[in-house]
Amino acid sequence: MASIVSAIAVWLQEWAAVISGLGSIALTAGLVYLYSRQTSIQEDQQDLLRRELNREVRQGHTETLRKRIRAWHGDIDEIGVEEGGGWFSDETNLPKVTGVDVEPAPPLVNVIGQNVEFRVVPEALEDDRYLQDLLENHAHDLRGLKEDIEQQYEEFDRAREAFYEAYSGGPTVETEEYTLQPRRAFTEWVFKRAVLLNRKQREREKQKMKDIVESRLKGTNSADPNSGEKYYSASGVEDRGPATYEASAVSGDYDDIEENEEEIDSRLVEIHWNAIDEIGDGELYDHAVEAACILDEMAESVEELKAKLVEHEGHPIYLEDCEYLEEVTL
Repeated sequence: MASIVSAIAVWLQEWAAVISGLGSIALTAGLVYLYSRQTSIQEDQQDLLRRELNREVRQGHTETLRKRIRAWHGDIDEIGVEEGGGWFSDETNLPKVTGVDVEPAPPLVNVIGQNVEFRVVPEALEDDRYLQDLLENHAHDLRGLKEDIEQQYEEFDRAREAFYEAYSGGPTVETEEYTLQPRRAFTEWVFKRAVLLNRKQREREKQKMKDIVESRLKGTNSADPNSGEKYYSASGVEDRGPATYEASAVSGDYDDIEENEEEIDSRLVEIHWNAIDEIGDGELYDHAVEAACILDEMAESVEELKAKLVEHEGHPIYLEDCEYLEEVTL
C-alpha cells in the first residue's frame, strides 16, 4: 500500500508541471478569447458609429443638393409645389414656352430690348458646383432632360433663322406724300403668326389674327415728328414686339403723315392681312411648321423636367457617390 501511495506521489510530481502548464494555457486562451470578443465589439461599435457619421454626411449633402433643386424649380415650398402654382404654373425658374417662342430661364439681369442667351438653368445657378454634382452624379435623368431641351432650342432657332433667310419681307409702298417700309420685325412677326397657326386651328385663328392686327395698327403707335416718321406695330398680346412697319413723309413734314393717317392705316392693315392669308404650305412655311412642332415638344419636355425636379426634391437621401462624399466619408 505504501508503495502505491509513493508511486502516485512520484507521478504527480512528474506531471505537476504539465498540469500547471495546461492551466496556464487555458487561462491564456480564455484571456485571448475575451480580448478578441472585446475587440470585435469595439469594431462593431466603431463600424456602427462610422456608418452613422457617413449617413449624416450623406444626409447633409442631400439637403445641399435639394436646395439647388428648389432654387432651380423656383416654385417648391417645404411640402411640394406652391399652393396655387400647379404643374402648369408660370412662377417657376424654368424656360417658358409661349405660343410663338420660348423664354429662357431667368438671367442675372434682365435688360429690356436686349437679347438674352437661352438657358435651362437660371444663370445664378449655372456654374454652381453642387448643381453640377447633382447632374453629373446623382440625377442623370435631370441632366438628360436639360440636354434635350437645349437641343430642341437649337433646332427651333435653326428653323427660325432658315425662315428669316428665305422670307422676302413685306412690300414697300411709295406715294407722293409718304413711303411705307417694312422693318426687320415684320419678318419676325410673320414667322410668329405662321408658328401660332400651326399650333392651333388655322381657320379660326386667321380671322382672330386679322382682328388683332386691325386694332393694334390703329391703336397705340410711336412717332418721331422731327424726322417725319411714324412706327406701327401689329404684334399681339403673346408677342408684344417692336414696330413692323414705318411711315415716312416724303417732304419730311410729319403733318403729311397725319393728313394721310386713315389711308396709311388702311394700307397697313391690307399688307398685314395679306401676309396672314399667304401663310400656308410650301418650303418657306415648312420652317414654321417645324418650329411649331419643336415648341410643342419643348413644352412637354419642360413639364417633364418640372415634375422630375419635384420628384427629386422629395427623395429623402441620394445614394449615389461623388467626390464630395469621398472626401469626407470615413
